[in-house]
Amino acid sequence: MIIRLPTPLIRRSLFALGLLGIPLLAGSAFAAQTPAAESLRVCADPSNMPFSNEQQEGFENKIAEFLGSKLGVPVEYDWLPEQMGFARNTLKRWLPEEQRYACDLIVRVGSAFEVGKATRPYYRSTYVLAYVKGRGLDGVASPSDLATLPAETKQSLRIGAFTGSPTVDWMLKHDLIDQLVSYRAQSGSWEEDPSDMVTQDLVNGDIDVAMIWGPIGGYYAETVDEVDIEVVPFQRSDGGRFDFPVSMGVRYGNDQWLATVQQLIDDNHEEILDILRDYHVPLVPLQPEDHRPPVDDDD
Repeated sequence: MIIRLPTPLIRRSLFALGLLGIPLLAGSAFAAQTPAAESLRVCADPSNMPFSNEQQEGFENKIAEFLGSKLGVPVEYDWLPEQMGFARNTLKRWLPEEQRYACDLIVRVGSAFEVGKATRPYYRSTYVLAYVKGRGLDGVASPSDLATLPAETKQSLRIGAFTGSPTVDWMLKHDLIDQLVSYRAQSGSWEEDPSDMVTQDLVNGDIDVAMIWGPIGGYYAETVDEVDIEVVPFQRSDGGRFDFPVSMGVRYGNDQWLATVQQLIDDNHEEILDILRDYHVPLVPLQPEDHRPPVDDDD
């Protein structure tokens, strides 16, 4: 799977939305306004659990609600499916009738965020492998346990993974590539959901192991009632980079707002992590580079 932050854009094809023009006057008109002065306006996907949905059931909705409570303002959303152009068509979309931008904060951006400024990462998560207990893999407590199974057992496995993900590289390195059941990162279908790998294919026995981005795998493994799913995180010691940082993003030209968001994260970091834990997001330690100051170069 290609991270959608890395981000999971895995659910939808990357159709270009066509950028909406922003008048040259927009920046100067907005400069007099302060983000979150009246409400916390968040850019989010309306149907992308466990991250967010229109019913505000995702962990990013809960984080936004928490931040809004700390700011003393309600949370409003600008909803748009997370496809190519998501940030440009939310964070940078000017509403001339209201003389403001559509939203002021993206709760999850990755290291490739280029249309604005990012806070320091506030968590890291990792890819995981998941399997159904009682189907012959109960002794697998780490990826290396899977790699060192008897050859006959390994040859019988069907392992689901997204094309281009680091887990596919791991399978190639450990002579498991013939067991790959490949899932397309951009399927071209609006209906396909990455959670199907866990909630349907793994449960039904179409695959024996699912290798998937941790927040998705961890959350959906807990939603299944008919079987017991074990979730095993990948570690850097497994011979690759499987974990990725997550930050929050704001527009360029909003340095004070960036500082405000960063201070909210710093002052309430443990509470934010508790929200992630409630959704069974696999967390790995932040790295030294994650503690550097937020990016401060304007474009």
